[in-house]
Amino acid sequence: MLLPTGSEMQKIDREAIEGMGIPGLQLMEEAGRGVVDALEEFESEGPVVIVCGKGNNAGDGLVAARLAAGRGRSVHLWLAASPSGFSGDAGTNWERLEQQAEELPGEIRVFPFGDAVPEPKALASAWAGASVIVDALLGTGIGGAPRPPLDAWIEAMNLSGRPIVAVDVPSGVDADTGEVAGAAPLAHLTVTMALPKRGLLLYPGREHAGRIRTVDIGIPAEAREASGTQLEVMTNGEAALLLPLRPGDSHKGDYGRVLVIAGSAGMMGAGRLVSEGAYRAGAGLVRHGAPASLLAIAHGGRDEVMVNPLEDGGSGHLCPGCGPELQEAFTWCDIAAIGPGLGQHEDTASFLAEALEQLPDGVTLVMDADGLNLMAADPSLRERVEGPLIITPHPGEAARLLDTGIPEIEEDRVAAARRLAGAFEATAVLKGAPTLVADASGRCVLCPLGNPGMSTGGTGDVLTGVVAGLAGQMSSPFEAAALGVYLHALAADLAAGDLGYWSLLAGDIAGYLPAAFGYLEAFPERDVLAEGVWI
Repeated sequence: MLLPTGSEMQKIDREAIEGMGIPGLQLMEEAGRGVVDALEEFESEGPVVIVCGKGNNAGDGLVAARLAAGRGRSVHLWLAASPSGFSGDAGTNWERLEQQAEELPGEIRVFPFGDAVPEPKALASAWAGASVIVDALLGTGIGGAPRPPLDAWIEAMNLSGRPIVAVDVPSGVDADTGEVAGAAPLAHLTVTMALPKRGLLLYPGREHAGRIRTVDIGIPAEAREASGTQLEVMTNGEAALLLPLRPGDSHKGDYGRVLVIAGSAGMMGAGRLVSEGAYRAGAGLVRHGAPASLLAIAHGGRDEVMVNPLEDGGSGHLCPGCGPELQEAFTWCDIAAIGPGLGQHEDTASFLAEALEQLPDGVTLVMDADGLNLMAADPSLRERVEGPLIITPHPGEAARLLDTGIPEIEEDRVAAARRLAGAFEATAVLKGAPTLVADASGRCVLCPLGNPGMSTGGTGDVLTGVVAGLAGQMSSPFEAAALGVYLHALAADLAAGDLGYWSLLAGDIAGYLPAAFGYLEAFPERDVLAEGVWI
C-alpha cells in the first residue's frame, strides 16, 4: 500500500476531485462516516466530544458530529475557531449541521470558543464524562509546533484521561516525518483517510497515533497512483501474496541451499541463530560454515544444520587459506549469509576478501553485522561481489557504511535506506523502528510491525537467516527481503503477545516463525488496510 507525503496526498485529492470529477463534499462525507464507524468500538455512555479547528480536518469532524447524532449519540462539539472561519466544504458542512441538528435523534451541543484560550485543566474536567474525544483540530498540511491557543486544547485532551480518536493524523504530528515539535495528543486510534500517512509510522509520531485504521473514502486507484510515491507500507494481504508456494510433490532441493558463514570465539551463537532462521523460513538445506576449532559448539545447534569446518588456525577466527573447502561450499549453495559474529580480526578481514573473490556470480549474498563492518573498512570488498547482494545493517552499521553519524541516519530513515541501496547497488534492509527495505531504483517498503522486545541480542541474526531462507525460494531479492522483514516482525509480535516484551529472546522469534507463516497462509488475499483493519 502506498505511503504518501502530505503534498503527495494533496495531489491525489486534486486528481480525484478535479481530474476525475469526484465532489470534495462526497469525500468529506465518507471521511466523517469512517470516523463515526470507528467510534462504535468505544462505550456509548457519555457524550462524544468532537474538537474542531478549521479547514478540511474540521470539516471531517463536523460530518462526524452530524452522523454520530444521526445514530442517536449525544455529541458535544467544541469549536476552537469561530464558525465564521469555516469555508469551502467545511463551511457547507457547518451549514448542514445547523439546518439538521434539531431533526437528529441524538443531541448536539455546540461550545464555540473562537480564539479564546481555554484553561486545559478546566477543559479536561468538562470532558471527564465523555465516552471518547475526537481530535479534528489540525490536518496533514500543518507543520511545526501548534501555536496558542491550539496547544492548550491538545494539552486538555491528554489531561482528560479519555480515549482519543485522531482524524487523519494527530494534531501536532508532522504527517510527512512523524516529528512532534510541540504538543500532540496521545491517541488511542487514528482514523486516516484513503491511505496511511508517513508520519503515522515514523517515530515519534507512531507513538502518538495509537492503532491506525485506514478508511476507503472513494478515491480510485488511478488517482492514488498519480502521486508518484515510491514509499509503501506492507500489509498482511500483500505479505500473504508473496508467500512462496510449496507444491505437494516438492523436495528439499526445491527450496534453496543456504550456506551460513558466521561465528567466532565467544560468538558462535550468531551462526546457530542464522541457521535456525533460515530453516524456519523454509530453506531446504542449511550448512553452517564455522571455525574448525569450534566445531563442537557449532554442532550443538539444530540437529538439522550441517556443519562445514573452515580454516581458523586454531584461533577461533576464520582466516585465509580455506581453499577447496570454501570453493566446494560455494559450489553447493544458492544463498550465502555472511557476517554475524565473525568478529573484525585482521585474519577475518583477509578471509572475507578471499571468500568474496571465490563467490560464484549466481549465488545471492546476504551480508550482515561484522561482514558489513569489514566492508565499511574496505569498500573494495563490494567490487568482489558479482551476484545479487542484500545488506541488513542496523543504524550503527549503516552510519559506518555511509561514512556518517547515527543521528544523520535516524533523522531521515527513508532517505538513508535509499542511499544504502544506491551506494552499494543492493537491496538494503535498514533495521530499526520502523525497518525499511529499499532497492537501487528508489523503491522502499516500510514494515509496520515490531515491538520493543526485539531490542535484544541475536534478533538481527535470526532476520539474516529468514531473509536468506526466503531468498532461496523467491526470484526477487527485494521481495525476499521485504517478506522476511515482515515475517520476522510478525513472529516477534506474536511471541510478545504470549511472553511479553521484557523476556523476549531472539530464539523465541525463531520459534514463533511457524505461527507467523500460518497466520499469513490463512489470511484472505486482500489488502486489510483498505478494509479498515490494522494489525
